[in-house]
Amino acid sequence: MTARVVDAGNGVLNMEGVLDFASVVPLREDLERAVESSQGNIILDLGGVTRANSVGLSLILIVARALASRGDRFHIRNVPSGLQSIATVCELDEWLASVTAPPSAG
Repeated sequence: MTARVVDAGNGVLNMEGVLDFASVVPLREDLERAVESSQGNIILDLGGVTRANSVGLSLILIVARALASRGDRFHIRNVPSGLQSIATVCELDEWLASVTAPPSAG
């Protein structure tokens, strides 16, 4: 399965497809490039994600760390329920809730 990052403009990055171990390497590279080329805060929209495992949560943490290192922040929206469950198991559910924006934010 494949996944991709689409720059929707205005600081919004859309993630689409299956976030799993098969898609992580190219997706991570694309995501890092998109974050590096962006300016300011980012909204990561997961509305196009059809399935995600712990790799999806890892990618979100990578974005958070990259933006924090340059003094910017990010929010995510349209978090799949499976990803929320993984965050709960990893005790990251409160953090995830703190960065989750309403679906209409942007």
